[in-house]
Amino acid sequence: MELGAEILAFDDRSSELYVIGSGGLSVLDLADPRAPRLVTSWGFSVTEPWEPTSVAVDPLGRGIVAATWIPSPSDSVPGVLQLIDSDRHRVVWETPIGYHPDCVMFTPDGSRLVVANECEPASTDRAGGITIVDLHAVRSSEDLQGVGTEFYGFTPESLGEGVDLMALRQRDSDPLRPELDIEPEYLAATEEGVWVTLQENNAVGYFDFGEEKWTRLIGLGSFEHDFDSSDEDGINIGRRPGVRLLAEPDTVEYFEGSDGRGYLLLANEGEQGDQCRMRLSDAIADGRFDHRARLILDAMYGGDAEAALGGLWISSIDGDLDEDGDIDQPMALGGRNIAILDTQSGALVWDSGSQIEEITAHRWPDQFNAGDSRSNKSGPEPEGLAIGVVDGRTYGFVGLERARAVLMYDLTNPSNAEFVDAVPLGEGYSPEGLAFMTLGNRHYLAVASELANRLTLFEIAREKPALGDQGAGDGAVGGQDDYR
Repeated sequence: MELGAEILAFDDRSSELYVIGSGGLSVLDLADPRAPRLVTSWGFSVTEPWEPTSVAVDPLGRGIVAATWIPSPSDSVPGVLQLIDSDRHRVVWETPIGYHPDCVMFTPDGSRLVVANECEPASTDRAGGITIVDLHAVRSSEDLQGVGTEFYGFTPESLGEGVDLMALRQRDSDPLRPELDIEPEYLAATEEGVWVTLQENNAVGYFDFGEEKWTRLIGLGSFEHDFDSSDEDGINIGRRPGVRLLAEPDTVEYFEGSDGRGYLLLANEGEQGDQCRMRLSDAIADGRFDHRARLILDAMYGGDAEAALGGLWISSIDGDLDEDGDIDQPMALGGRNIAILDTQSGALVWDSGSQIEEITAHRWPDQFNAGDSRSNKSGPEPEGLAIGVVDGRTYGFVGLERARAVLMYDLTNPSNAEFVDAVPLGEGYSPEGLAFMTLGNRHYLAVASELANRLTLFEIAREKPALGDQGAGDGAVGGQDDYR
């Protein structure tokens, strides 16, 4: 893909796939999925090197596609939302939308368009939030000129009754303006509201359209399961006593289980921002680690926890269990798993534990955590997600950026999700965006790989749903095609 491949959106009305990469936006005709045809492509402008960040297709078939763009640096001026006429492939409406818009999503009923403004701190730290575009009166791309937008941050006036920011992990960079620490990452919209991942805050939030307020902010806590903590000892998955893993989700998808309840699928990638991380050995050397806690940790590791865990990157702002200003428990960055949250109770009902590392280590040891080089950071980094229904069963697909693979899970029974299949993508690939597609009576998964600038299409088998052939899965009967 000449302009790159990172995020995807499929238009089932036209069988066209919208692909964004660092260079711009491309449109592919997938009428014949084994022979994709480039329809058109474009950048933001001839003179301004803006980067696209997200793309979404209108679910009502009104011929509208939304794309967000950011300048460089991303905090210099507000990003831009463009609405595109998908029949003529031209921009028909655009507006400044907020700083660093990172995700754009239509609601299932097409009545609203939601943008997550991440506002990552750079030279200036700005308040993150969401922008909502009202599309109730829009019947086609010709009706867009009069639409309005509204920004909602995390200030007190935007919080619902009884809701505060205490559940959110924060850096406390400005105690008088805690909203500056909140950075919306990804969206999962319903007709009634939108769920938002707050990766740096280790939480999810829910914005209610009717109340026009944040009515839920849910901290995601941490996990305790086997993982590989070192980049110097090859594949070594095991329990690390005394160490927990923060969730820190990136992508989120909403789906309904067989019980009719709503659930969120979370990709717990981990956040490696320089502001809030340090090596465990540095925390000890700098006096940031509690002395008594270190003695206890040493006892768990034969008298020398630093030798066993020193290279592991941990949070510099978490793990202060007694609130005395130092670290009592190491908190690794990212759950290295996927997890399912019940949207009614707000509770996690299932997570994949150490499965992702165990599967990739067993099947493709050379690809494990980018050749083991990421094991002391966030491991396989599950990032991209897609949801699809095949023959009445709900499946989740997860892209592993550092393990260069895609995994498939059966989510039909959310509290007992099951691993189905996995397929490798090979050297140089780094799966980011995923899109589930139906063409005729066949189902496909599109995978965008940012580093390789390539798009890969998999056919999902109907007889025994699985991904790819390549000898990677159990009963996999589909095929793989790459598009450069």
